[in-house]
Amino acid sequence: MWSRTRRLGFLLLVLSPAISQLSRTQSEPKAPTCGRTKAFLGSPDYLITPGGIIIAAEPPYGWSLDKTRKNPFYFLKGADKYETARTLMYINVQRLEVPFDRAVRNDEEQYRQACQPARIVDMPQPEILERGCEHLAQTFYCEKQHGSYVDLVTKIAVGGLLINVVLSADNEAEIARYRNDYSFLLLHLGLVN
Repeated sequence: MWSRTRRLGFLLLVLSPAISQLSRTQSEPKAPTCGRTKAFLGSPDYLITPGGIIIAAEPPYGWSLDKTRKNPFYFLKGADKYETARTLMYINVQRLEVPFDRAVRNDEEQYRQACQPARIVDMPQPEILERGCEHLAQTFYCEKQHGSYVDLVTKIAVGGLLINVVLSADNEAEIARYRNDYSFLLLHLGLVN
């Protein structure tokens, strides 16, 4: 028969890994909650939708907001005009009224109906400012004989919204050329309210 002291010692030996894990879990800082990222942007543009939703977005160097268009909000390179730009970035904000994965499938279906033939490729997940938010990156290829184009799209679910951040170009080479600018925008984009 074990003495009371030996039983207590054995119990502590068995439970010490669990106690240690529990104390580590409680002391580790939690990841930021989706839509609660605190960031200080250098000189952001505030994108205000007709419904009053405000997004702060700092465009990369050399890009500027076309202030004549609202939702989608277009960013143009240099002196480009919307009507003649071959490559542009835009942000489209909409209410997320279905689960995120269903919203993604709905967009894919609509794209395939609008463009025949179409191809959609899932991409590696990019870093975004709004850490903790569900997001997905895809490349959409519209391969029409006249008017082919490529869109790199990152969908971000935050605060009941679906934010689509798009880099749109005539071809894949242009997407590759401005990929770093697109990555910059994703890391400088957040929900204000």
